[in-house]
Amino acid sequence: MSRGERRLLLRSRVALVTALVVALGIIVVSVFAWFGADLTMRRQIDASLQASSPVKELTTPGPGGVLPDPEELCGREQEGQSYQKFIVGVQLVRPDGTTCCPKGVDKVRIWHNGRDDMALPRFRDGVTVSRVGVRVLAEPLGGGYTVLTSRSMSDVRDTLRQLGTVLGVVAVLGVVVAAASGLLLTRLALRPVERLTKTVEHIAETEDLTAPVDVRGRDEIGRLGRAFSRMTTALAESRKRQQDLVADAAHELRTPLTSMRTNVDLLVRSEKTGRPIPDDQRRALLASLQDQATELGDLVGELVVLARDERETEHVPVPMDAVVNRAVERARARAQGHVFEVRSEHWTTVGDQGELERAVLNLLDNAVKFSPPSSTVRVRSAEGEITVADAGPGIAVGERAMVFQRFWRSPSARSLPGSGLGLAIVAQTAAAHGGAVEFVEPLDGVGATVRLRLPVERPGL
Repeated sequence: MSRGERRLLLRSRVALVTALVVALGIIVVSVFAWFGADLTMRRQIDASLQASSPVKELTTPGPGGVLPDPEELCGREQEGQSYQKFIVGVQLVRPDGTTCCPKGVDKVRIWHNGRDDMALPRFRDGVTVSRVGVRVLAEPLGGGYTVLTSRSMSDVRDTLRQLGTVLGVVAVLGVVVAAASGLLLTRLALRPVERLTKTVEHIAETEDLTAPVDVRGRDEIGRLGRAFSRMTTALAESRKRQQDLVADAAHELRTPLTSMRTNVDLLVRSEKTGRPIPDDQRRALLASLQDQATELGDLVGELVVLARDERETEHVPVPMDAVVNRAVERARARAQGHVFEVRSEHWTTVGDQGELERAVLNLLDNAVKFSPPSSTVRVRSAEGEITVADAGPGIAVGERAMVFQRFWRSPSARSLPGSGLGLAIVAQTAAAHGGAVEFVEPLDGVGATVRLRLPVERPGL
């Protein structure tokens, strides 16, 4: 995806959405403002029509208690009468539907469909004969007469037209400003995302998991950057472990493969040259090949165990007393002549039963390998820990931390069979189950004692 496409999908889209939201808000506010202004001005005109209506004077008795004649409103009154001040927008509707108005007043068009036609509404919009929009107040006088007081709406419509123009300009400017501001703010807000994207692209192109990730802030983008940094760190460590495992495995596999090749070459050369190998030497070569094949198979199996992902480990309740007893039975079958002194209490942890049994068996095999024949291997299993003690030569304090590394073997043990992976598997299993393994000082000062610690599952907690 190109940089322009990314902008279209993210920056421009956010700016467009921002502009649309602002435009919608401005339109809603403008519509309400326009209709509010229209309603307010109409109410003001209605109030002025009501204040200037001649109905009150036409219904007030004059001297002698005689009511004024409504027809005088149309210009037949004597000169000097006070009705002349109402001639600006006054019109009289007679009972027969005909109308009259003072001289010079633009007559309002009405539609008379019956005697109740002028009853409702009191205020209405109308138009004069000269097609001028007016606001009309209709008030009954009695005797079938109705007075129409009107006022031109030209000034109101001009004001509303100007207001609409102003609101339209403000809306356009608001949308433009909102879009520009949204685009600018989006660019500023997404700048960390752009940096993170460049880092991700660099890692994807170069496969350099050690590339630094520029992480700033504590917002969602900062959290994303830190999470990505942790992910690349974990991947880099996983890759390094795999590379180290492959390198160590290649080194360790080279020795048995070379020995096997040498023995096979001797057998093949003997067959090709027709010079038979003495029977005792031939039997020794075949026995050596068998031992080397077994050693190679064990090494491959242990490498497979070390290469397993921790996420493949099961997490189920495991009774450790049963695990210890099964591991002791398997070790006893493979270590003829050794005595296993076992004290096991019932306790439970959460994990993979097969891996835990393999770890305990590796501890027992290691104890048997370094113990004198017919010696005693003591096994103690109490809540949260398993201890295996042998009667061998022990291990130096400076070497206790290194024995759990892959393929590491002390100088005194290099002549003994084994791949140097047994204790490394124990350490990996312990770490995968939230525990640890270590060599501790033996209680009686003889041999070596290793302790495997594991978390205890307590029901109900």
